Amino acid sequence: MARYRFTTYERTDTPRYIVVWDLQRNVVECRRLDPGTDLHSEMATTIERLAGEGWRAEGGAEYGFVFIRNGDQRRLLALTPRDPHDLTGQSFSPFASTPRRGHQG
Repeated sequence: MARYRFTTYERTDTPRYIVVWDLQRNVVECRRLDPGTDLHSEMATTIERLAGEGWRAEGGAEYGFVFIRNGDQRRLLALTPRDPHDLTGQSFSPFASTPRRGHQG
């Protein structure tokens, strides 16, 4: 049986984004990370900075995301390859080699 190889923290040749969302998926904070950035280090640094602001990680971030809490506020911190400010529609075709943007009706 093949095992899934988790690649969230691998260096890539495309930008990544480290994003804090509220629970309604509104972007609270977003930072673009250049290609080749040490993503694990950026995530650890962000968690540490947020801890200094009173936020507590609710678990580990080994999968590239973690919920954070400050009093009764809860947010999601995550790494993503998609710019959260890009609001263009997306669709997925299992037959295409890359995802297509928009929907062709």
